[in-house]
Amino acid sequence: MALFRNKRDGRSIVLRPVHAFGRRPSACQTVLKAPDVSQVHALVRWNSLAWEIVDQSRNGTTLDGVRLPNGRWTALSVGAEVRMGLGDESAWIVQDLAPPVTCLFPGQGHGLPVALNPRETLLPDAQQPEVNVYFHEGRWMLEHIDGIEHLNDGAMVSTSRGAWEFVLCDDLESTSENAVASSAPKTADVALRFDVSQDEEHTSLSLLADGKSVSLGERIHHYTLVTLARVRQQDAQRGVPPQSQGWIGLDDLSRMLGVEPSYVNIQIFRAKHQILNALPASLGEPPLVERRRGNVRLGDYPFEIRGGAHPM
Repeated sequence: MALFRNKRDGRSIVLRPVHAFGRRPSACQTVLKAPDVSQVHALVRWNSLAWEIVDQSRNGTTLDGVRLPNGRWTALSVGAEVRMGLGDESAWIVQDLAPPVTCLFPGQGHGLPVALNPRETLLPDAQQPEVNVYFHEGRWMLEHIDGIEHLNDGAMVSTSRGAWEFVLCDDLESTSENAVASSAPKTADVALRFDVSQDEEHTSLSLLADGKSVSLGERIHHYTLVTLARVRQQDAQRGVPPQSQGWIGLDDLSRMLGVEPSYVNIQIFRAKHQILNALPASLGEPPLVERRRGNVRLGDYPFEIRGGAHPM
């Protein structure tokens, strides 16, 4: 991805495939407030081979001190200085000129970008996940404690340990995302088998996929999953329609488990992470846990519960 570093404050920005600099927020990805900067001062673009810049302003844009000809595209090089006004707040050092890529970039402009895995990107890390960014049905999605939403370019992804800006390089998505979609397999035939001890203190989980059994061992988050499975099982026994089975408020689930909602959210992400890594990359998977408006339920997996002290 291409990066510009501001000469005054040292913050960096990620360039979109077509990136505008200027004073007009509605037209520019990077807004400059200096009075000698035009509404749309300069454009930078990726031409499929290299990055180049064009001046669109009245006062001019310089590249390493040389004024650019208005309306003519000029190639950029790493280390070059682009100046769009007299002050250093309008001056940028070309830091990187890699091809554009969809990513997460530190919200304050300091730090390293986060590459996105279409299957799962847990933040702030996989040990204490609070949110997940992933690609689903042609869109990038953000899953958090309150639900799931589409991610638009420039959206902020926040956790207790920091925030990142979502950078969508949409003119390349038709290639990259179609490649993801075309290589994505049909949903695998995956079933869950829970083994619960009589005292409810231990829960093991096995995956049954393509006729093979994969043991995931005993984990705390397996008890969260089996609790969701029991809610869905009880609804089915009551005759609740399948589309309505299994939904439970996250607060209610937290009370059942005797922990805080944020902790339940972490357990859900850990369970999903473990199952994703247990399934071969050649296999697809349905959502393990679905969310809507503060409610959650076990996804559309066949399951079996063996043992345990009670059905709920």
